[in-house]
Amino acid sequence: MKLRVLTAVVGLVVLLIPLIVGGPLFLALVAAMTVVGFFELLRMNKIPILSIPAALGVSAALVLLLTGPNLERFSNEATLAWLIVIFMLLLLTTFLSNNRYHFGAVAFVAFSALYVGIGFHFFYAARIEFGLPYIFFVLLAIWATDTGAYLFGKKFGKTKLSPHISPNKTIEGATGGLLLALIVGVVYSLFLPPYESLFVTIVALIVISVAGQCGDLVESAFKRYYDVKDSGRILPGHGGVLDRFDSLLFVFPLLYVVSVILGG
Repeated sequence: MKLRVLTAVVGLVVLLIPLIVGGPLFLALVAAMTVVGFFELLRMNKIPILSIPAALGVSAALVLLLTGPNLERFSNEATLAWLIVIFMLLLLTTFLSNNRYHFGAVAFVAFSALYVGIGFHFFYAARIEFGLPYIFFVLLAIWATDTGAYLFGKKFGKTKLSPHISPNKTIEGATGGLLLALIVGVVYSLFLPPYESLFVTIVALIVISVAGQCGDLVESAFKRYYDVKDSGRILPGHGGVLDRFDSLLFVFPLLYVVSVILGG
């Protein structure tokens, strides 16, 4: 327990300082999270991180991190060209390795790059475009969801949400997580409104809570399929980067989708 608490405190400091400072320091942190998260996925599938597919995949993840909506480090044409080259080279490794890296393996590498690259891109881009108060709004809603789900699940949980994937999660817990996220988010918006209207704020909070719980379940499904307890061991007592930020990888991309649907 002491190790978990110590890791949580140190991890929070390591996250908050670059998040508050922003700029290159925050970019370095998010890039490191992207690389580590990508390698954690490869380890689940027993793909060596010191391999050509791994090098190509992490390159694709970083290209996706540094470009796309809200960022202009590369043009859309340059990004597409880089990704085409990377994915074609990935396919070539099936031939060059005599199918040691078969289509399923390189497809896993490619999708892993998309998963972490897109997820962390929108986290990074949101900090740049919307600023620190907005990021704290989203993170508080995610943390409130986790806390509410745990407390309500422990007190009232009876109906299993996904017994084969995550046996401890319940529908009552998920509902409690959503309710606490709404309460915390609305109270926060009274002081630092993230959106112009309360309606949009409530829609965003529902998206954050539901998407966050879906991200957690997807990560649980990965680990269940590959028969691993944690995605990694970089955070003693807490697992890996994906164990801690699985919700984030779903929340920020879907908030972007909602903003497009609602007209920004």
